[in-house]
Amino acid sequence: MFTPYKPKTGGLVTYAFLLLCVVGLMVSLRQCSSRSIGKRDLRIGSGDTINVAIELSPMGVVYHGDSLGGVYYDILRKVADGWRPLKFHGFSRIEDAYAGLNRGDYQLVVSDSPITASLREEYYFVTPGNVDRQVLVQLKDSLGKTPLANQFDLGGQKIYVAANSPFVGRLRNLSHEIGDTIYLVTDPSYSSEQLIMLTAIGEIPNVVANEAMAQMMLKYYPQLDASLKISFRQFQGWATKDTLLRYELQSRIDSLSALSPRGAEECGKK
Repeated sequence: MFTPYKPKTGGLVTYAFLLLCVVGLMVSLRQCSSRSIGKRDLRIGSGDTINVAIELSPMGVVYHGDSLGGVYYDILRKVADGWRPLKFHGFSRIEDAYAGLNRGDYQLVVSDSPITASLREEYYFVTPGNVDRQVLVQLKDSLGKTPLANQFDLGGQKIYVAANSPFVGRLRNLSHEIGDTIYLVTDPSYSSEQLIMLTAIGEIPNVVANEAMAQMMLKYYPQLDASLKISFRQFQGWATKDTLLRYELQSRIDSLSALSPRGAEECGKK
């Protein structure tokens, strides 16, 4: 007769202890990594240090094991080599980054936000040489089809977007263009990347995000679709209130052979 295996009590205690140790180590490593770009000592430590608020996203900065990476993070490290020291401060909500820039906590806000007319009135922009556009990220059904196939389908729908995102203005304009109401749902607690994750697990039906980020996220979440374009291509930029910093940083970016200086004069001015 078959007798179920019953592990010894001592063995269970040992496994539980080891599991707690592993969890504790993971938490400790996460905290240490977070402190490396966390919001501590926000003010400039010396006259040469540039405090950079950088978005926690594949385009901004992400963790790769015990190291940092990301498209914009890597660009900045190249640009700053032999020039000026950088201190990175990760953020998820763009409004927090702009508030810190206005207070003087940061000298540069690095994100994948498009350069809009309203933002250009307040800040100078450094352009890293790339353009992007907004897309609707939505969950595909069991047949691989999407509920919303074109912009007119957005009428009467709830569309999710990060709070205070520059995408809000585009969606309001699109509502007028299609002659129907688009109901915007904003959440101050989540970034665009986090809203994409919530869409992937079915917590929300969709989110508007930049196409470059969406395509990166689709590699991990193939159940998502990002084919519905919301806007034309727009220049992306990093905001600053320091005209000299903008000039110096733009010059160094343009000097990198792998990057295009296209649009620097168009979008780098107020």
